[in-house]
Parts: sequence; structure tokens; C-alpha cells
Amino acid sequence: MSDGSTNSESGASGDLSAALVLGGGGARAAYQTGVLEYVGEAFPRASVPLMTGVSAGSINAAHLAADPGPWAHRTARLTSYWEELTMDDVFTPRSLWTLGRSLVRGTPGPKQTLLDTAPLRTYLDQRLPTNANGELTGVAENLDADRLEGLAISTSNYATLQTVTWVQGCEMKDWERPNRIGRRTRLHLDHVMASTALPMVFPAVRLEEAWYGDGGLRMLDPLAPAVHLGADRLFVVSTRYERTQAEANRAARTPAYPSLFQMMGILANVLFLDVLEHDAAVLRRINRLLRRIDTDQRGPLRPIDLLVLRPSRDLGALAGDYDLDIGGAMGGLLNLVEWRTDPPPDWWSMLLFEHGFIHRLLELGYNDAKQQHDRIEAFFAREPMDQSSSVSLRS
Repeated sequence: MSDGSTNSESGASGDLSAALVLGGGGARAAYQTGVLEYVGEAFPRASVPLMTGVSAGSINAAHLAADPGPWAHRTARLTSYWEELTMDDVFTPRSLWTLGRSLVRGTPGPKQTLLDTAPLRTYLDQRLPTNANGELTGVAENLDADRLEGLAISTSNYATLQTVTWVQGCEMKDWERPNRIGRRTRLHLDHVMASTALPMVFPAVRLEEAWYGDGGLRMLDPLAPAVHLGADRLFVVSTRYERTQAEANRAARTPAYPSLFQMMGILANVLFLDVLEHDAAVLRRINRLLRRIDTDQRGPLRPIDLLVLRPSRDLGALAGDYDLDIGGAMGGLLNLVEWRTDPPPDWWSMLLFEHGFIHRLLELGYNDAKQQHDRIEAFFAREPMDQSSSVSLRS
């Protein structure tokens, strides 16, 4: 993260704050919710005034930022939403006829995607405090009541290929970096929908004068928005399982040529999961360097405490225990291609909004966080965290 340890442009002042950083992963975001459920139960007075989300993580961040209840109530309510979620609440498969007719007409449009996310918009609109224009009114109310300092949701501009982070709250200025910018705004449901709009799979969303999609596409510095908001401590929940070398060696011994869907899974990991790990590693190196420098010589730079929680099980491998029955044009494509003998289907786990899988992720996240109670307690107690605070949980 190139500017991961500077506060000179964040606009924050006084006592700096903890930020919750939630990345992408589609249905895997249920794991984040399980972690947060335990944090809400075990640390009901925890202060997390800053929140950032990208892709599916933006849904969780928006829920927590817009809910007017105490921290423990917010995390419990978020869990209840995931517990009742079904695939029909997230998307409707487009028929081959609808998709084909849209492509033949030649004019690009929202129907030229495999899945329609209108059900997800309806689902979120019913559960998030919004007005008739789709504005997240609960965010403004929490900001006014000092229950929240800022919320940032990241998207990708299809025209410029820039990552655009939309921010409400915080006395920060707009920022510009190569290929990523930050803009102050009043957040709407459209920002959340745009952040989750996976290209070719989910339709793009128009914001202001441009079309936007999934915020993870060009986001090389996923921790940066929280730093720009003024955070000095980052609580990151990753959905990426960290394999041991022995597991990697076993996975490498496969005689089969990689299938289309195996390569899709690799691409999904690169776009949405691996960049967070890279950014966290860069931040730890910067922290180690800064701690070797006298405080009066650091200028505007400061170390930023980092706690990363990861799953103790491979979420992609867990998805292999469940059936993915989509239907429509995408279901037809799946039936045409041999893919079920692939290694852990990472791409599949992102679309698997299946009741059993969701509950398994919620339970896993809860238990993983419980195992790391002491580290989480130290984080909220403002005890300095060192590089070992990136936690790989294993059962």
C-alpha cells in the first residue's frame, strides 16, 4: 500500500480511530458476518467508527454503518439477514433467449449479463434505511449521532478503469492517486450495487455520468481507503484461506489440464482476494521501517496497527459439498463444460448463496473469531500490534 502509513492527507484530527475493512468474495462474505457476530457478542462496547467495503464486503459495511442500534445489535441483525438469505434474493438467471436477443440487437445494455441482480436491490432496499431516492439515510443519522465517523464504498469506473471510492462522513478532502480516486458524496443503494457488479455476470450501475462495476477489479490498495479516512488501526476480515506448503504441494499434483472454470477461480482470487494480502504485507514492512525511526523524525508518517483474520478452512473446498443449481444461460453453460472434478471451486463459492453453505460459513467465522479472542481484545484495547497480528486460523 503505497501511502499506507501517512495521515497527512486523511483530513482526520485528534484521536484516530479503528476501521473495519471488508473485502469481496460474493457468498463468502457470510464468513465476515460470522466473525463480526462473535465480535459483537464478546465486545459489545467495541468502537468501530470507520468502515470500508468493496464488492460483497460493501453490503456488510453498509448494513453496519446504516443500522442505528448498538454495535452488538448491529452485528446480530446483520447475521439474521444472512441466515434468511436465499439465492432467489440475490439474482435471477437470464434465459438464453433474453441474453441472445440482447446481444443480437447490438446495443450494449444491462441485459447483456448472465445474471440479473434486481432481487438483491429489492432485498437490500427492504432492510437498509433508505428514502425514495435510494439514499442510505441510516448512514447520515449515525453520523449525526456520532455512532459513525465515515463509510467508504469502492467501485470501478468502466470508462477510465479507475477505482473510485465514494465516502460519506469524515472531514477529508477528495484524493487522487494513479488509477484510484476518492470522492465525497451522500451514499445511495446504487453505490452498493455498483460495488458488487461483477463484469459479465452482474449488470453495471450508473453513478453520476458513468457506468461502474465491482470495486475489486483494479483495487491494488484495498487498505488505502481506511487510511484516507484517518484510521490508525485496521480490523480486516479476509475470506482467503492461506494454504500450508504441504497443501499447495498436494494441489499441484494433478495430471488434468486446467479447465475454464478452474482458471476463472484463479482469476477471481487474483482480482478479489490476493491483492489484500499483498497490501497487508506492504503495510507491515512500512510499519517495521517506521518503528526504527525516532518519532520526531517521522513527519506525517505513522505506524498503523493491523489485525487480519482469515478462515481456518478453505472456503472454496467447502463449497464442493453443495450443489449450485442456477438455471438460465449460465446454468446451460455450466452443464456444457466439464468442471466438477476441478480443484476447490473458488469461483463457485462466490455464487453459492445456498442455505447450508451460508450457515456453515457463519458458524466457521464465529468459531474462528472465538479462537482469536485475545488478539481481538488487544486490538480494541489499543495495544500495539506487531507483524504477527496477521492471523491464519487453523482448526
